[in-house]
Amino acid sequence: MIFWRLFLMLPVILSGGSGTRLWPLSTPDVPKQFLPLMDPDRTMIQQTITRLDGLDFMSQPLVICNEKHLPLVRSQLKAINRLGRQVMLEPAGRNTAPAIAAAALYCMENEKDGLMLVLASDHTILDIPAFQKAVTAARDAAADGKYALFGIVPTRPETGYGYIETAAADDSGVLAVEAFKEKPDAATAERYVAAKNYFWNSGMFAIPAGLLLGEMRNMEPEMLAHVKDAYAEAVRSDESIRLDRKSFESIKGNSIDYAVMERTKNAVVIPLNAGWSDVGSWDMVWELSHKDNHENVTNNITFFKDASGNMIHTEDDRPVALLGIKNCVVIESKDGLLIADKQYVQEVKKAAESFLK
Repeated sequence: MIFWRLFLMLPVILSGGSGTRLWPLSTPDVPKQFLPLMDPDRTMIQQTITRLDGLDFMSQPLVICNEKHLPLVRSQLKAINRLGRQVMLEPAGRNTAPAIAAAALYCMENEKDGLMLVLASDHTILDIPAFQKAVTAARDAAADGKYALFGIVPTRPETGYGYIETAAADDSGVLAVEAFKEKPDAATAERYVAAKNYFWNSGMFAIPAGLLLGEMRNMEPEMLAHVKDAYAEAVRSDESIRLDRKSFESIKGNSIDYAVMERTKNAVVIPLNAGWSDVGSWDMVWELSHKDNHENVTNNITFFKDASGNMIHTEDDRPVALLGIKNCVVIESKDGLLIADKQYVQEVKKAAESFLK
């Protein structure tokens, strides 16, 4: 334990998502992590990084993104004074496992086998003290050689997330993993929530870099070999580490969940009850936003008449009138116009992808 505490923790920020579920505001050129969706003064990636402020064991973040987003990442890191590291660039999308393995190699090289905290760049968390308390607990568990997963205390029988089944807690409150569960149907989700030992799988975790690489050496040796080649042959500059394209494109992509998380014997769960959301659809944005007396959300001058439960977002100053409309989403940007019943927001990704073909 003392050995690990000598080193800082490396925050690894995964920023490779395309963000099409929040089209037309979020697009592949400027996905949602680079937008001020939840805070008018900070983008989602800036919020992800600054909510670690005050944890003195955190070092400067390592952001991993695709090549075309480098200028966006650097400008947004500069705005919050977090340009202390190069940005790692993926030449192609290969899911999360290869990117995290490359981050572990970087951590071994630069942090003397320190601990990694892996976070998505586009989640929101409302209770920062509760989050930081959980991060500290995850740091301690990872320092003991554990794969410390943040399990979200479920607030509803959600069918859109995978779940983690846990056993009893140890003296520190850390939960042993019993099983990983795929996205359930509604009845199964209700059973999970009622049982109180199932948690949403957030995809966030803490782990020693050496442990992760050791697990991948045993579980995904071919993937790890290609990642090592891509990292060794990377083009390095003061601004970025550009992973080698040929080696990286040779990788058969896989998520860290399937590659390691669901197969390791070293996983534990840190319960997190901090107002977490992956902000994965417009109805989630509506749910998290300030509403008027009729449950409407708007960012502009809007006239409502017999309208309730609506989400309105425009990019210009044109006034909007909503008459006799309920539970709708109206989103306007230079890239398109979305008008949808909130029951259909899960179809937005398909609509966006049809325009991008």
